Amino acid sequence: MVASSHVIAHPVALSKNARTVLERRYLLRDSAGVVIETPEQLFARVAEAIALVESDSMRGAWAQRFYDAMASLRFLPNSPTLMNAGTGRGTLAACFVLPVEDSMESIMSTAQAAAMVQKFGGGTGFSFSRLRGVGESIATTHGAACGPVSVLQHYDDVSRLVTQGGKRDGANMGVLRVDHPDVRAFIHAKDDGVTAQRFNISIAVTDAFMQAAADGREFTLRDPRDGTPRGTVDAAELLDEIARSAWLTGDPGLLFLDTINASNPTPALGAIESTNPCGEVPLLPWEACTLGSINVARFWNADAGDLDWDALRETVTLGIRFLDDVVEVNTFPLQEIADAVRGNRKVGLGMMGWADLLIAAGLAYDSEAALALAGRLARTIGEAADAASAALGAEKGVFPNWERSIYVGGARYRNATRTCIAPTGTIAIIAGASSGIEPLFSLAHMRRMGDGTVLTEVATAFEQTAREGNFFRPELMEALARGARLNARDDVPPEAKRRFVTAHEVSSEWHVRMQAAFQAHTDLAVSKTVNMPNEATPEDVRASYVRAHALGCKGVTVYRDGSRAVQVLAHEIAPRADSNAGAPVGEPYRRRLPDERPAVTHKFRVGEQEGYITVGLFEDGTPGEVFIKMAKEGSTVSGLTDAVALLTSVALQYGVTIERLADKLEHTRFEPYGSTGNAELPFATSMLDYIFRWLRLHFGESGTNSKATSASGIACPDCGLQLAYVEQCLLCESCGYSRCG
Repeated sequence: MVASSHVIAHPVALSKNARTVLERRYLLRDSAGVVIETPEQLFARVAEAIALVESDSMRGAWAQRFYDAMASLRFLPNSPTLMNAGTGRGTLAACFVLPVEDSMESIMSTAQAAAMVQKFGGGTGFSFSRLRGVGESIATTHGAACGPVSVLQHYDDVSRLVTQGGKRDGANMGVLRVDHPDVRAFIHAKDDGVTAQRFNISIAVTDAFMQAAADGREFTLRDPRDGTPRGTVDAAELLDEIARSAWLTGDPGLLFLDTINASNPTPALGAIESTNPCGEVPLLPWEACTLGSINVARFWNADAGDLDWDALRETVTLGIRFLDDVVEVNTFPLQEIADAVRGNRKVGLGMMGWADLLIAAGLAYDSEAALALAGRLARTIGEAADAASAALGAEKGVFPNWERSIYVGGARYRNATRTCIAPTGTIAIIAGASSGIEPLFSLAHMRRMGDGTVLTEVATAFEQTAREGNFFRPELMEALARGARLNARDDVPPEAKRRFVTAHEVSSEWHVRMQAAFQAHTDLAVSKTVNMPNEATPEDVRASYVRAHALGCKGVTVYRDGSRAVQVLAHEIAPRADSNAGAPVGEPYRRRLPDERPAVTHKFRVGEQEGYITVGLFEDGTPGEVFIKMAKEGSTVSGLTDAVALLTSVALQYGVTIERLADKLEHTRFEPYGSTGNAELPFATSMLDYIFRWLRLHFGESGTNSKATSASGIACPDCGLQLAYVEQCLLCESCGYSRCG
């Protein structure tokens, strides 16, 4: 055991994947990058830092209780709290919403605020609905407005420059009302696979729009400044268009604006217009929310055949106190955020391990019994959270805006919101739990982390059941890892197929019904993906939209497998409908492009040599071919780039990523080299250096970084270190040598 000033740090039982994630992203390091913290010390650091706001006499006791809840993996706060608490840097909240008003001053000041929030480690949400449409006149300059999509692109560029808390890429949500004149452009803002790739985007739809779509009526678009009409659209056709875009690319999602604002706890402070990046936290401008999750599977009592409801309530009570203390101890990048957060003290306690709990209880995810348990579980957690917040209100005082809330005359809560169900991607790995309220993605798959780490995940409960039932075979597990569906296997008993039903075996109807069951007892919103197999249709997506709205969900996100070039969860080999039919399992297959496909063309210059890069895209936006045309046809450079383009195209069609190709070909050195005139990639050491850094920037997973874009690959003649390209000149940042004299 490791002792600290207040906490007895009992050992923590963690999986191999949990330890990998903690070592890569969470544990403290020294100046040389060496890990200097154990998982036990991390939990002790966090527990003590959060308990600092408690009274002197109780601080140690609360720190111990906080540690025990985390070390038992029954409760974990969101990632920024684990990363930053007790370090004196960063923020402890993950979710922020910032205002965007219809003025250049607001647009630019919000861009700066977003950079500060992401520098501190938070994700940002924006509503662009107040911005006038593209081409609308600007009286002060006699010019024309650039519109929401251009501002979205600008904010994406800002996000590219900032890594959240130094540990993960910036994450954003962009929202536009369905009655905005630029709604169609916004729907397709990400279709090219290049624009705004650090954003999720959502269309905020109203009850009136959904009714118009159901009735097949026209719907009026309006100027956001004064509400004057700006034309009409066929509502049903527009909903179809949204659904087809989501089917094709995964964006946009839908937010149900009227449903969200019906439970806005402080309507006197304004209407809610946007959410955090994953959509589960609707917030007012400048607000942030502190999140944490309970691993509900840890409360299953196998002997009793039921949950330990008393222990669950006790952990909920502790979790609400922990999150409220986080609000108090937290630091924020801007005073406006600090004021808004402490004015409403919103917290969101959610859950993970739902699929694990159902498996332990022997219930199929897509069953009426599972829905009934979901309702009871969400109601119990909600009631316990409300009681805990009311008790804190009596002990420490209500949130400052309580008298402007919907609670006046009722419960005197410490927190304007108490519950929220987040996706829990990384903390679920630490807890050894299934994510949020999702079904298992599959029984064996690969998880791609934000830093490029790839983890193999296997459902240990299934493996144990298979061994106990005498149907375990290595080839079964290998087939599942390659995307085989359990319900199509003849060598698995029917009862095991039902108990271990996975995301793509659950129909979209059941996905939505499960989300609605939890939403009915949740203050904020529920992060839930309606997973669909690759063969799903745009009509399936549209039907999920309609069902989610009818059942009272606050939003809905649909994801068709394979509709993005890189996805977090995937199988080792997952042939799509357009791949080689009948290819032997486990052997390479070539994914061929259709005869007519969209493409992106980019003109570039390296030194005095000009050329064009054209990238042909699959239907889902994945790059599938590259053509390179040089101004000097027939030259050695032209022949070289032709060959490289051909090999790159074949590699892409066989599943090699842009990242892996770029790793090999960036920073190759040969003439011509020099300045490019491109602010993103100002200098290139060769044509191939420019081409593959551009491909990584626009089609890769991580994009470029400031070091990569400034490094020249040319040695300093004085000291031998690499020169950097700065403001159109080659400089040595070590000895001061300059090519410009």
